Amino acid sequence: MNSTTTITAAATALTVILILISPAPGANAQLSSRPIQIKNESGKRAEVYWVDPSNGQMVKQTSSFLVAGQTLELNSYVNHTFLVKEFLAGEPDECKADPPKYKSPTRSPLCRPPSEAYITVNDSDDQVIHILKDMKIKTEDSQSKAREITSSITSTCQEEVKDRISAASGRHTMDPAQVLDAFVQCAQPLVVSKLEEAQKESKAQAMMRMDMGAQWEEYTCNDFDLPTTPPKSKHYWQDDDGKEHEVGVLLNRDEAKIHYVKNFITPEECKAIEAAAAPSLHKATVADGAGGSELVKSRKAMQAGVRVPWEKEGDGDPIAVVSRRIYDYVNDVTGYNIEEAGQEDIMSIQYKGRGIDDPEPDRYRPHCDGQCNGLSFRPSGRVATMVMYCEAPSKGGATNFRNVGVHIVPEVGTAAFFSYLGSDFVTDNRLTEHSCCPVLEGEKKIAVQWLRLGVDEENPWSSFNTLGVKYSETLDQ
Repeated sequence: MNSTTTITAAATALTVILILISPAPGANAQLSSRPIQIKNESGKRAEVYWVDPSNGQMVKQTSSFLVAGQTLELNSYVNHTFLVKEFLAGEPDECKADPPKYKSPTRSPLCRPPSEAYITVNDSDDQVIHILKDMKIKTEDSQSKAREITSSITSTCQEEVKDRISAASGRHTMDPAQVLDAFVQCAQPLVVSKLEEAQKESKAQAMMRMDMGAQWEEYTCNDFDLPTTPPKSKHYWQDDDGKEHEVGVLLNRDEAKIHYVKNFITPEECKAIEAAAAPSLHKATVADGAGGSELVKSRKAMQAGVRVPWEKEGDGDPIAVVSRRIYDYVNDVTGYNIEEAGQEDIMSIQYKGRGIDDPEPDRYRPHCDGQCNGLSFRPSGRVATMVMYCEAPSKGGATNFRNVGVHIVPEVGTAAFFSYLGSDFVTDNRLTEHSCCPVLEGEKKIAVQWLRLGVDEENPWSSFNTLGVKYSETLDQ
């Protein structure tokens, strides 16, 4: 292998690496949805039509037309197609003559058909479609930007290494290993710099998302007529008894999923959990950040843990039956393969409404059930939650996922499922942060199962503190 071949190989490897570590398609969008921008830089007026995939009909996306310099923002989906067409006010009279006064190739420019082009939404993020002269199309997205960065770095380093080869030729010839080392020395600081820029931008976007989420939560919690967020897709899940349950997919990411599941828990199962919890109901607490728990104003409700009588599962015990349904569903949709040994009890939680003017209503402000910091998972921690609605309030009490714009209105018998661990064992970064809107009228009664990874019969959840550290390993045991 000569020096030129080595430089080319190194540049190719760098291109592949940078594209692989660039933001994954859909990193900021729900399943297959993609926001796009269409910028008219053609110098002419343009019309934009959506092509209906079911029948091929053209649906106009603008009330009139895009003037030169105008941008159209749309929420679309991967593989959806649009027609971009030059807007012509109307043909002059001479173009309508029969036979036409002007004929090709000497036909008047006034009689030409409008220029047009088709664009199709791809699966990359940050898609900006530029309409250029004669309706030519240029698309920018996260992948094309990564390639531009790569091209800049490789061009710079190729020239630098070639200069070093030329300078060394009078003394000695650089072998392929030395050429590769020289390329890496040049490229490494440039790559690090670009990654730091991308990380800063990502953090800025995350902060903006959370700021917007706080405002969105305030609005949605105060809109008592707001329905559950429409699902991105629906399917049916069959339990062990052969019963089918409608599933609405509200968020579908590797590290963060949110579903609702219709008719998941029966009235009998709800009553059994509520009765078992009644003797030990107490004020709800939260983790205190030091390994324990505490009462706080941000969470106001009554709760009690309910042990699952697995030994009675064969006898049809309602608590054991619904618990098995929970584990089956969670394992089916996540692949976590969680077993029941060592897991937490089912938690019965009750919120009571005391009127719309209550200054301190029962509620639970935004929080995460487990790790949601985008870091590596700590074994024994929670990875999924199943919230089952046994009683729904008449006003308030919705479950809000403010950072992804998901709002679930309690419906008796329905369950809300969400998970927060990716297949790479990196946790969700606040996408499943959620809250219970203030309960103002009626009661909200839920049964909640938190599921953990890394616990078993010998190392149950209760042997760890709220930081995920075993009590036996702490200094103050």
